[in-house]
Amino acid sequence: MKIQILMVALFALNLLSIWATYWLPRCAWWRPIGYLIMAILPLGSVFFPQPQFDLDYFWWRIAGVVTIVSGLFILGWAIKEFSRRKGALFTGGPYQFVRHPQYLGLIFIWVGWWWVWAAVYSFYFGMIILALTWLQGYLEEKLILEKKFGQEYLNYKKQTGMFWVK
Repeated sequence: MKIQILMVALFALNLLSIWATYWLPRCAWWRPIGYLIMAILPLGSVFFPQPQFDLDYFWWRIAGVVTIVSGLFILGWAIKEFSRRKGALFTGGPYQFVRHPQYLGLIFIWVGWWWVWAAVYSFYFGMIILALTWLQGYLEEKLILEKKFGQEYLNYKKQTGMFWVK
């Protein structure tokens, strides 16, 4: 259990380091690395000793794999569409349904991964990681996107959900 606490702490520190890159432009090189760590770190928590959920394991694995594949699809689609933007507010592709499809894809991948492994501590501490991811999206909106795009973003925010379709 101590390793999962450490991983949550590392996850939070990594998010802080990503935020630091917004206020320290000379450190912007770290941002892609930080997001990669953000995506991968929660997956490693299942490889440390911990109790397993005592469930019908076969169906949890199937549900986990389906969730992972769905998350990969959402994440890939969001990255592809996001790369097409030209600096303006982008509301096409998966962004027409939710404001943070990249985070939604990651959440699906993480939850599916935890279901496949049925790792008790990873799943419980994963809830903290999910809350931190929600906080990351919320702060991005308040501190960056609303300032950058103004009323246009506020209108977009009224029409789409943060992580789920309105």
